[in-house]
Amino acid sequence: MPNLKRQLLDVISTLPDDCTMDDFRYRLYVRQCIDEGMQAIEVGRVYSHDEMREMVKSWRKSSGPSQPATT
Repeated sequence: MPNLKRQLLDVISTLPDDCTMDDFRYRLYVRQCIDEGMQAIEVGRVYSHDEMREMVKSWRKSSGPSQPATT
């Protein structure tokens, strides 16, 4: 993994000349979220589609009376 300075320079290089500090912070935040997600995948901290489906079913059951699903 590149060092922090290299990562920051990479983000800066993708920003337009008229960017704001909020733009910079947002790009850093998004990059951090992506990096954390990729690390989770590497170590196997993921759920299959079927596992998530079952988790959501249990959440819906625990939140009170069933409501008809809207699509």
